Amino acid sequence: MTTRMSLIVFFFLALSLSVLLVDDTVLAEDAIPFTDRAGIKFVTVLINGVPIEFIFDTGANSVVLNNDALQRIGITQYSTAKKVQSYTAGGMVEGYILRLNSIQAGNILKNNYDIAYVPSSTANLLGASFFKDYNYYIDEDYGVIRLIPKGSVFFDSPAAQQPPTPAESPRSGSGRIEVEMDGKKFIFGKGWVEDK
Repeated sequence: MTTRMSLIVFFFLALSLSVLLVDDTVLAEDAIPFTDRAGIKFVTVLINGVPIEFIFDTGANSVVLNNDALQRIGITQYSTAKKVQSYTAGGMVEGYILRLNSIQAGNILKNNYDIAYVPSSTANLLGASFFKDYNYYIDEDYGVIRLIPKGSVFFDSPAAQQPPTPAESPRSGSGRIEVEMDGKKFIFGKGWVEDK
């Protein structure tokens, strides 16, 4: 009886996971649409209610606003007391810590949120600090970045679980699905690979 119940629970969880990965309606509230330009993912983020285009950049530690974005949201004065220096691929840059009333990407809304204003930046960056409570994967077929809360029953411990084989999808396109957690990346069809 116990073995039969275990099998039923296992098949239920396996079926739930396959639905989670391919169904249009599942996780829709935890998905952020993106536009791909030359392999770079751009997302629209509401800053104090104003839509601004950002690069989805998990290599950046924080959310970075450039001068154009600051003007669009109507901030013309700010304190220079919270000055910061950051190291980027282009060298050291100076910026300022600013507190926003609100920032929203998909259904993730954060109020009174600190960001880095970097006047010399050419792009706005949606950095890893914004997603610190989520694991994510890029769903190329649907054009969204799917977010899974950390501690989720499905993707809680990548080292301890073997991921399921993906269900066939009626969508066309690359079909590449990636899951990134704790410095490791799972690419369906290839398995777990170290994130470099």
